[in-house]
Amino acid sequence: MKKNIFLIFMLLGSVVLNAQIIGIDIETDSHELSFNTGKDLLNYLNEKYKSAPCKAYTFSQKNKHYRNDSVVRTSEWHEAIEFPDKFRIDFGDKTSGNFVIFKNDSSYRYKQSKLVKTAYNPNTLLLLLGGMYYREQDDITRRLEKEHYNTTVISHQKWNKQKVYIIGAQPGDTTSNQIWVSKKNWRVIRIIEKMDDGHMMDMTFDEYQKHCNGYVETKVTFKSDGKIEQVEEYYDIKAVDNFPKETFNPVP
Repeated sequence: MKKNIFLIFMLLGSVVLNAQIIGIDIETDSHELSFNTGKDLLNYLNEKYKSAPCKAYTFSQKNKHYRNDSVVRTSEWHEAIEFPDKFRIDFGDKTSGNFVIFKNDSSYRYKQSKLVKTAYNPNTLLLLLGGMYYREQDDITRRLEKEHYNTTVISHQKWNKQKVYIIGAQPGDTTSNQIWVSKKNWRVIRIIEKMDDGHMMDMTFDEYQKHCNGYVETKVTFKSDGKIEQVEEYYDIKAVDNFPKETFNPVP
């Protein structure tokens, strides 16, 4: 009995995270963390993976594009990422000059190496899949709340046979912007976000591999209003030390 009490106190003493307590998961008989708000969970993830994912890397992806649940075409893209806020996609042949650059809170679309469109684009996906581990906690919350994620809300449920936390929504709410986090491995495994055109985009991160001190997604499914729109599979993932300046600052 004394040994068990000592163990409990040791476990409690090891937790120094704000607004978090150790609880017992009845179904798995394992210890799990609990959080009072979505912000608490975001802060925990920030500490757990701070500067852990590769800061800069390249990869390619094969895409299947769907319409009415059927594949209508395929494509191949090539990407470069530098966290926290630089991302480039070259569509098809890299020499074609057809690409888009996401930088800070904007996107720059190029066609045949000529700038054709500039738009505001905070790229929440880039933030949640790695950028937030290179930002301060208050900055993460501010950016998400600006994009209508309610970080005061947190709930939990089972999904695909795994236990998850949901930041920004209660179970059954499919219309609020929300972030799903696995309780098993603390990965973001689903994001639901309302697009500017009113459609709901449901993004699930189906497969991943360990990379650097974090992980990289290797398969992602995008659903628009419940129907599959695109499935992406990533390969040839390579960490890099530095990108040439023109990667994210193209010269016309």
